[in-house]
Amino acid sequence: MSKHSIRYTNEQQKAISTIDKNLQVIACAGSGKTQVLSQRIVTILSEKKEVEPKNIIAFTYTEKAAAELKTRVLRMVKEQIGNVQGLSEMYVGTIHSWCLQALQDNVYEFQKYSILDAIKQKLFVDKYYNEIGMVNVGMSRYKETDRFLTAISVLREADVSDSLPEEWKEALELYSAKLNSHSYFDFTSIMTETINQLKNNPDFSAAILSNLKYLIVDEYQDVNPIQEQLIVELSKTGSNVCVVGDDDQTIYQWRGGDVQYIQKFKDRYPNVEYIKLEDNFRSSEGVIDTAYKSISNNTFRLPKVMNATGHQQFEFGNIIYNQYDDEEDEIEFVIDTIKKLRGKSFFDAKGKEPRGLDYSDFSILLRKWKKAENFMHALTDEGIPFIVGGVNELFERPEIKAARAIYQYLTNEIEDDSLKLYWESASENLKDEDLDFAIAHLDKQKPKPKGYFSSFNLQQIFWDFIQNAKLHEEAFNDEEHPGLVGNEINEVVFYNLGMFSQIINDYESIHYKDKPIYKLNGFLRFLQYSADGYYPEGWLNASYQTPNAVQIMTIFQSKGLEYPVVFIPGLNKNYLPSMKPTGNRAVTAKLIQSLPVKNVERFLSAEEDERRLMYVALTRSQKYLYLTRAKESKLYQKESIFAKEVSNSDYVISDPNPDYSNIENLPPKAKIEKPAMALNFSVLKEFFDCPYRFKLISMYGFVQPISETVGYGNSVHNVLMELHRKHLSGTDVSKENIVDIVDTHTHMPHASDSVFERTKERVHTVTSEYLKENIKDFDNIEYAEKEIQIDLGEGILINGRMDLIKKKELGGKEITTIVDFKSQKEAQRQDVTMDQLALYALGYREISGKQADILQIFNLDEDGHSKQQQRLDNTKLDDIKTKILHSADEIRNNNLSKSCDASACSKCYYKALCSGNKK
Repeated sequence: MSKHSIRYTNEQQKAISTIDKNLQVIACAGSGKTQVLSQRIVTILSEKKEVEPKNIIAFTYTEKAAAELKTRVLRMVKEQIGNVQGLSEMYVGTIHSWCLQALQDNVYEFQKYSILDAIKQKLFVDKYYNEIGMVNVGMSRYKETDRFLTAISVLREADVSDSLPEEWKEALELYSAKLNSHSYFDFTSIMTETINQLKNNPDFSAAILSNLKYLIVDEYQDVNPIQEQLIVELSKTGSNVCVVGDDDQTIYQWRGGDVQYIQKFKDRYPNVEYIKLEDNFRSSEGVIDTAYKSISNNTFRLPKVMNATGHQQFEFGNIIYNQYDDEEDEIEFVIDTIKKLRGKSFFDAKGKEPRGLDYSDFSILLRKWKKAENFMHALTDEGIPFIVGGVNELFERPEIKAARAIYQYLTNEIEDDSLKLYWESASENLKDEDLDFAIAHLDKQKPKPKGYFSSFNLQQIFWDFIQNAKLHEEAFNDEEHPGLVGNEINEVVFYNLGMFSQIINDYESIHYKDKPIYKLNGFLRFLQYSADGYYPEGWLNASYQTPNAVQIMTIFQSKGLEYPVVFIPGLNKNYLPSMKPTGNRAVTAKLIQSLPVKNVERFLSAEEDERRLMYVALTRSQKYLYLTRAKESKLYQKESIFAKEVSNSDYVISDPNPDYSNIENLPPKAKIEKPAMALNFSVLKEFFDCPYRFKLISMYGFVQPISETVGYGNSVHNVLMELHRKHLSGTDVSKENIVDIVDTHTHMPHASDSVFERTKERVHTVTSEYLKENIKDFDNIEYAEKEIQIDLGEGILINGRMDLIKKKELGGKEITTIVDFKSQKEAQRQDVTMDQLALYALGYREISGKQADILQIFNLDEDGHSKQQQRLDNTKLDDIKTKILHSADEIRNNNLSKSCDASACSKCYYKALCSGNKK
């Protein structure tokens, strides 16, 4: 074992070594909390020999934070301990993802459940508004759906008194029942159900709590009552609890987060070690003093200071607060400062060579999106690349207007010449005869009054039009177009068309079984009234590397990030701090206030909440910090109280024309960061087959059309999983009622009753025959549905799940076989190869330290099962590992060319979107 080489402060080391007591870590901004958490986990695994990775659960606030924490832990384990088996069984991720995994791994009926994200949840409520109590509480769909969902969320996630009105009680019951009837969780019910199982299902509770020894909760300042209830339930058997956060950075109270949990943790949990990490390694002393001058005005905060202990040196002129008579001058100052500072010397770390600042080092942080548009126009005029993380202008793009026009044509809202003009506006390269052919085919796809629902497939219509009109990526090439932030214009167009495919999928996942004419009209209404506010342009979140562009984002989005240069414009009263809600937001606020919820005022933004938001914005800066305001409309005339507070810092000056000529000029060079990349086996298979197909699926985001039989393969897999796992737990599965198990798992949400019954019978036939033929072999099962993970270093994680692993003595030797089940339909469509299955052998070696011997594809077929197996040459596993690393580099570098010619694409479903190899 090698000792860690990083030098920790006394308080950091104390947090790292406190592993026998409950621990509360108050971590100020830039205090290195992720490194401390990682080292503490490594210390637990190193010093507690009885602790296995599966005994540790670490909750993070976002999946991005989870990927960063886990990759760091895995790297440090290898460096300091060496090979530790079972690291894939250590959970690092969000609370919601853990709940889903826990439920599906331990309560078989939840295997078929899926999660409704915010968009699908809204579509679901709009569809069933009359059956979920929405009418009973006096709300109408579409107009008040968001308000209804807000109330439902508050009532289920907060502490509610017994005086809840009957109509709301009924609405809660009806809404939950409707979710269950369709096998859906939303983000709240997934937590309430987990708590319910922990309290009332002894088998579930025993399975979870018997393994749990260490529970870690990051960003603890933002947990809400239902999340805290889950944490309490998980800690009841005495597991060690560590919470990390900063009450000064509580910015989600309006979502239900309750700052009192972190402020009073040591009063509610026993034997707590309380540690403050007050050293900031990110920012200069000037930035830190400016931030402290603001946050120290909050009354309700834990006592703490923040010390500048990093390498960033403050120089006068680094921190400026300017006031302007009009917004144009304010924006001009920001633009000029970006141009002046680009190329100026900057040190990323002590002892490293300096580099010249580049566009991605600049961030403009906004309280509201109202100010974004003017900055966007100014940056565009100056030729400065930028990315806006949240302003949704997807529906202003010509290719999206043209895509929507396909469906407008189907309703006779527009004529064929208008549809043609839309697409010609998107690209000058399209041919008349191709568009004419595509439109002629559309005429055959118009909905029939008595048409069967599956005969009218919105996604299939989209794919057919792309194929018939030859709207391949090459058709949008434009050598004269500069593209957008590292993407050629043809890539931008296909990213956005991929997003449109996702929009169709979201809508059809809820409305697939609607009558054709209703489905079409409803989809157009969704595009017109709802979708515009939900979907960003596809390319904005597409890159595996940060584009070299100025980052424009909300302060909320900036949490956890850092930049050499930060601009915070608009320091006016009613903007930052934000004014009290008006209009629809005021009505929603009034509704929340009327609900019998304890501490309900936290949902309504108050001055102290806004000051925490200001503090988060200030502490994103490493060195340069620019605060500005301009007199705008009557609403935004007065100076923000926060501006007055930061002005009290001696480090803040006013300078309308700062001079940076004394700073060394260097070639601009963006900071190269390789973010953590999580890939799964299916994604890698697509890349191995054809990098361009990977791009179409995983980057552009095109979704295959829904069919009635979607869910058959999962139903079969879930039946087999229950049989295998029950056997492993000691149950005699020969006595199990296979009919009941098939009833539990067969789930085909888009099938008609007749198709459902026929397919369920097929599931029964396939699984009962499998059981009959293979039950004698069940004693050889080592793992069933086993999660695996391969850590390849450089932030690359490969995740997956193996169907079955068996050990059997053959010829006097124990042989390990990795089994992958395929239904007949899947086997025909996926063309699985043994080389791809060898990836599972890598995962098996990670969890067991042993080598597999045989790879087996088990084809499940009504007409008889068949096996295809091959000896695994373990000497090739390292070659496969190298191949994956190469693949990850190719993905990060966007080297995703077509690997086959058009004639070889006949079996590829994505050929409709691909013109074939043009080499």
